[in-house]
Amino acid sequence: MSSVVADALELRDVIRGLVSGAPESCDFEWRSLPEPSKGPVAYSVEDGGQGDRKLRTYTLFAVKAWGANFSDNGQFNSVQEGFVGLVVPQGLEPGQRLRLYRQVLELEVSAKSVARGGIALFDGTPPMRWGRVGTEVTWGESLELAARLLGSHSEALKGLTQGTCTEPDVECVLDLISNASRRPLTARALLRLAAQGGLDLNSGNGRKIIYSVLAMENLERLYLFKSVVERAWSQNSIPVFVVKTSRSTSFCNRNLPDIHVIESALRAKGNLEPGYTVANVYNSIYDYFGLKESGRSMYPDVGDLREFYENRLSVVTAFVRLRRGGYIFKVEVVYDRRAQGYEQVLREALSKLSAIPLTAEGYPLPLLMADSKARVTSAEMDAALRAVSLDLVPESRSVLRV
Repeated sequence: MSSVVADALELRDVIRGLVSGAPESCDFEWRSLPEPSKGPVAYSVEDGGQGDRKLRTYTLFAVKAWGANFSDNGQFNSVQEGFVGLVVPQGLEPGQRLRLYRQVLELEVSAKSVARGGIALFDGTPPMRWGRVGTEVTWGESLELAARLLGSHSEALKGLTQGTCTEPDVECVLDLISNASRRPLTARALLRLAAQGGLDLNSGNGRKIIYSVLAMENLERLYLFKSVVERAWSQNSIPVFVVKTSRSTSFCNRNLPDIHVIESALRAKGNLEPGYTVANVYNSIYDYFGLKESGRSMYPDVGDLREFYENRLSVVTAFVRLRRGGYIFKVEVVYDRRAQGYEQVLREALSKLSAIPLTAEGYPLPLLMADSKARVTSAEMDAALRAVSLDLVPESRSVLRV
């Protein structure tokens, strides 16, 4: 018997006692859902996927996003975007940056799919984290260097966006990003810059070049998230982020995730009814990330990004069950606190969410469709490898053999 199985048998009662024993206490109010919206509800949906092939000396990746608009008159339109390439510099946080590229494509298809007068459904949490650009430089300094880098290698932007940066102007970088015809703009431009020798990390500005790369990538995501949310608001559509496997513990403050604790507490009371409980209301982006405000803003002062994130954007989170006996999942509703209160926008979002197609467990069916459409399959990765037509020697563990 393996040591793993033996250890599982030894700890079985402890683990089962924690997971299936008496539920941990949590103070919450289980409210009835608002009545589902009358008549058809317009909605949009998106999701993204990623894959990679680890070759012997480098990694090739692919990201894909799929989005669709379901109008209240039954019409359906979909859009898909993809990108295949290398993360360059390859040693600079490749996993996080690949995820960022996928999020950029997800936001791009979302912008093209927003429903009018309904809800905009997203999978996961809002991608509004600013990332980091290093402690040695500011956002402005990093973006100014990015403008110089792009200005001196304008050919790297050909066919990707309009114009170039002739001066180290931060606003120019945002203009390039906002006018992009291909995304992720920064990933595509960096590939070309690296191929042209424009990413010389051994130069005197090597570390600052790294910061400029991170700044450009984060700015593209911040800009697109703002654009998508504002477009949804302008079309009277509510952005709703659905987190089906949340592992957060910040609401109940117990050992196991909030969803597990709430489901266990309701089950112990014999309560299988649909409902919801408000978890948190974040009127500050700093509260959302659990940070204290300081004199130095965490968002770049370019365009009106800082105004949007710090003075308009709010988030209300709730744990929701949409069908009797169904699963409980977490939703995060993004709203403009200058225009609405959280109770009004949350109840309206739940009313519309209850009216769209659901699985037997009460999960939004369109999100499952988006998940299946957005996956990067093994066959697609193999086809991408053949399309690249390089000497693609796969990674091998044979070097570990004696």
